[in-house]
Amino acid sequence: MAVGLVAAQFYYAQDPDNELSLANLNKRVPELRQATDPVDRDMLCIPLAADARALDNLLRPDARVFLTGMIGRTNGLALGYYYFMRNYLFPRDVEISLGDKAVFHDGWFDGVPCTSTNLLRANGFDLMIGYTNNHMHLVTLTPKGAPLSQ
Repeated sequence: MAVGLVAAQFYYAQDPDNELSLANLNKRVPELRQATDPVDRDMLCIPLAADARALDNLLRPDARVFLTGMIGRTNGLALGYYYFMRNYLFPRDVEISLGDKAVFHDGWFDGVPCTSTNLLRANGFDLMIGYTNNHMHLVTLTPKGAPLSQ
């Protein structure tokens, strides 16, 4: 079985139709070398990482963030946004459930969703990242959640 997995990985890495094939990744090397800014470099590879890194650069380190649209069985496919934001915005508090912590099930989270800016503000959040229809939008809840100018 292990031999089959290794063989599949070698095939996948050489498939010219695969964006992540070795040949296609090798074509990116000159662009990556020229990109000195980490956000620009991330944009060449994973645009969501670039968005999260750019937001990290603009937010105060103690801002509390609430990400909507992540709770429930039907939102499991959106969780990549949550994981990227938790990673890049660390050590900030990034939550998806109001009150008690969200509970992970097989591919989805159970919890208390919230899109009320007043309720989020009352619960100490500074920024709401609204996630709907595969798009994110920022809603500043307090001055601490306002992006800093660079």
